[in-house]
Amino acid sequence: MTELPSPRILIVEDEHIVARDLQQQLLDLAYSPVGHATSGEQGLAMAAELRPDLVLMDIQLNSELDGIEAARQIRAHLALPVVFLTAFAADEVLARAKLTEPYGYILKPFTERELRTVLEMALYKHKAEQGLAEGAAQLRALSRRVLEVQETERRRLALELHDELGQSLTAIKINLQSQARFRTISPEALGLENIRIVDDALQQVRRLAMALRPSMLDDLGLAPALRWLTEQAAARSGYELQFQALTPTARLPPEIETTFFRIAQEALTNVARHAQASQLEVVLQQSEQDLVMSINDNGRGFEPQASRGLAVAGASLGLLGMQERAMLIGASLLIESSLGRGCMVLLSCPLSAPEVPR
Repeated sequence: MTELPSPRILIVEDEHIVARDLQQQLLDLAYSPVGHATSGEQGLAMAAELRPDLVLMDIQLNSELDGIEAARQIRAHLALPVVFLTAFAADEVLARAKLTEPYGYILKPFTERELRTVLEMALYKHKAEQGLAEGAAQLRALSRRVLEVQETERRRLALELHDELGQSLTAIKINLQSQARFRTISPEALGLENIRIVDDALQQVRRLAMALRPSMLDDLGLAPALRWLTEQAAARSGYELQFQALTPTARLPPEIETTFFRIAQEALTNVARHAQASQLEVVLQQSEQDLVMSINDNGRGFEPQASRGLAVAGASLGLLGMQERAMLIGASLLIESSLGRGCMVLLSCPLSAPEVPR
């Protein structure tokens, strides 16, 4: 098992003996002291350069920039957690220190146990806040994406309705009006042309409906709908397809079928746009415990971590949307890829255990 790296701690303390003792205590507690600053200015510079996991800051520093002001700037510009060290507990000092939103406050002298407790709580709190901030950023990015997708889909449907259905209906109207004006065209010919136009319009309606939600997903279930989706994608992109479905005939809850279908749809879209793959394998398996879908391609691959960063920034939200869909049904989504080695998408959803007859 790979051990997690020790948390990196920057010490800002102008008393060298105290700083040396702190460094030894941190080592004894399995932390990694990465530096020692003796002034607020030096502490601010070292925090920006070293980017530690936490800063231990003495309030009373013999410098123009005291510990409280240095902590305020570190918090504002670097978003690093700060724990104050001080031998003074005056109310006015505490009041000033609170304004910097510190992650802890230790009065000198302190024991090793007190130090460990405060550091663990501070690091835990900072990690939790980071998770909340990342979650909020993802939610904002997804909300923006939802609005963008809605508007794009509305524009597309409006153009389809105007350019295709609108033209068909206009042609039928002209034919009906022409029947009274043009004696050279027989009613039978006009009727046959109108029937042909109506047939074309019906095909357009079916195509629009299929794009919004394939009827076979509701009528036949997940496995047939996935087979149709993957075969359509393979025909458009030209890669070799291997599809396998090992599932019972019993239908799954609609939200599970829809989620698996939409995640597969997004994954296949990404393959078509970016992967340059020549082979694709899709496997759907169901047991009493779970439903698992794997999608593997031999394309050029990518760096998932970099893509997630772009997604949070709002540049690319495909992977983030897939993960959110999976979370909504209690499923887990694993995406493994690296440059030049293709990509694997593995979606696993636990299924409720069947009730035991009494």
